[in-house]
Amino acid sequence: MAAGRRGTVLILALCLLLALFAGCRDKTEEEKSPKAEKGVEAPLVEEQKPRAQPQAQPQSQLGPEERVTVYALSEPLPPASAEELALAQRRVDYANIADRELSSLCGRYPQLIMLGVEEYRNSYTTLGFGKDKPSATCMAYGIAPARGVFDPEETAELKRLLAEMDRLRQDMDRDYESLRSYVKDTSIVDDGRLGSRLAGQIEKNYRAYAQSQERYRSIVESRAAEAQDTILRDHPLRDHVRLAADMMSILRRIADGLEVTDPDPASLDKPIARLREDITRAERLPFPVPGVTEMHYRHFLKDARGLLALLMRGQLESFHVQVRTSLNAQWSSCRQKYNAFVDALANS
Repeated sequence: MAAGRRGTVLILALCLLLALFAGCRDKTEEEKSPKAEKGVEAPLVEEQKPRAQPQAQPQSQLGPEERVTVYALSEPLPPASAEELALAQRRVDYANIADRELSSLCGRYPQLIMLGVEEYRNSYTTLGFGKDKPSATCMAYGIAPARGVFDPEETAELKRLLAEMDRLRQDMDRDYESLRSYVKDTSIVDDGRLGSRLAGQIEKNYRAYAQSQERYRSIVESRAAEAQDTILRDHPLRDHVRLAADMMSILRRIADGLEVTDPDPASLDKPIARLREDITRAERLPFPVPGVTEMHYRHFLKDARGLLALLMRGQLESFHVQVRTSLNAQWSSCRQKYNAFVDALANS
């Protein structure tokens, strides 16, 4: 209703301005108009000369802030129906629950196992994690999508991926326990062949696990992004919210990859370049927003830029232990700042 009243005020103001300009003509236009000479009438219609069409500036030549489309409150899109909003909220809620589960011990246990494998390869010892293992079906039963949240085909695919992640995690755990027993058994003398085979099998299953998780995330995140657009359909910062979500997705992928492997520094050139541009674009808000919301937004961008600096440092220093430790801490802080911004936006 407030947006409607503002639109009415803007229309009335525009009408008033038009009325004022109608009574205050620019004299230069009168001087340029054809004058009727004595006995000669000016033509009613002047000959139209073709005008040069303005050349559209390529997107690549525009500054970052010019490529951010801002949807003005005076031009809202058609409002979403109650059913659309309800479905959108269910998808966003599910995405949040799924993210928490994937970040818990259930989702990250394979990464712990890979750290143990790395320890074995470096020093022929293994790590004990000192934690209770996740249940065998923590994915399939913990975050199985409810009926109606996604299309039937997507629901079936998500359930299949969750079951596959459970199976691969169990296979990795079984092989890792065999590796630990192998390390402890001093009677086995085989020049490390069995240990190498077990470590290789664990790594193979981890790659399959990571692929399944990425496929699962891509479906959930894409639907959550669409749902967020529906919820923020007439919000002027909709593009910036999507931009922040995209940045988090890129950062999360990089963080997951760095947790268990040493990447080729050159492979990070493109995502780092995109992050640098996206952060610059996101920092340019079209207008001030409510204080608390903008505060959390700026805090998130500050942490994102700090994470970007650490990634660039890691490229130069081969992601040694100190850099990885700093990256983990910064990534955790960045996630918290992003969640705080999303909560503040929802309550604004």
